Amino acid sequence: MNQEIDVKSPIFSLYIIKDTLIVACGGGGKKFGIINKILVYQLHTGYIGETLIEKELDEIPEYIEGIPSKNIFCYISKNKIVFNSLANDYKSFQAIYTLTINPEDNILKCFKIEENLLAIGDDNGSIKLFTINFNNNNEIASINETASNENAHFRGINSIEFSFRNKNKFLITASGDGNCKIFDITNPSEKIIKMNSFFSFRQSIAESANYFMRDLIYIKDKHIAYTIQSPRKGKSFLTKWDLSNVNFAQPIETIEVSNAPCSSFDISQNKKYLGITDIEGKIFFVDAKNMKITGWKKIGEEMLRNCKFFNNYLITGSI
Repeated sequence: MNQEIDVKSPIFSLYIIKDTLIVACGGGGKKFGIINKILVYQLHTGYIGETLIEKELDEIPEYIEGIPSKNIFCYISKNKIVFNSLANDYKSFQAIYTLTINPEDNILKCFKIEENLLAIGDDNGSIKLFTINFNNNNEIASINETASNENAHFRGINSIEFSFRNKNKFLITASGDGNCKIFDITNPSEKIIKMNSFFSFRQSIAESANYFMRDLIYIKDKHIAYTIQSPRKGKSFLTKWDLSNVNFAQPIETIEVSNAPCSSFDISQNKKYLGITDIEGKIFFVDAKNMKITGWKKIGEEMLRNCKFFNNYLITGSI
């Protein structure tokens, strides 16, 4: 089943909490004729249902993550992360905390929340680690920076993931400099996050100098990672990695996905399939175990900016 909804603004990010879809869209505000807003839809197997929330914002919401267990979603706007609490009926939300990262011209690109830890990657290639403190009412009382690395990468960070292994904790990053890196955050000394190891597209295919790590998915229980490598123009590749040894990442297999740069990907809830989008409006489905493309379809001319699986259906958002 195909369904299309016109939100009348470019879509920057999608996020799912339980059976609700959160859409971040915008493009400058009313003076540019494009409204910045958050939309929340009811999700059903096979289709997107009624609009639960449509709320205008002053700023552009560019990237969404959250804490689903607490009905909290967060979005990036330039150098801020705004934490929002969804009502129990999912028909309203309110901002409950804003974390501002100085300096003001610092552009945040991605973040991840795991347990009470928050990791942020920015456009300059730096990473920061924070602790989220909750009060007795399960509300955010404070968010405190615990460690950082200002030179983690020499280009912007596109994706960041946590990896917890017994008592050891790591961050995995994917960057525009063509590298993924693993950082040990078990006990950061002197508040400096130190690199444990790195892995690169160059390990899996030749002539990769112009490629950057577009996105990263990490399967925690299997210590398997998938990365999308894209150039500014030309073919994109998908690589599967064995990260069972944090000191040495081993490429398992690399396949060509599209003849155009890919823009996003996601993995199904059963971890069997990857959905991948590109800038020419195409979607691809890949068998995650065997690394084989099982199907593809062109669904439009616009760049598909984001995608999310829900009950084995792939939801995409376009610019």
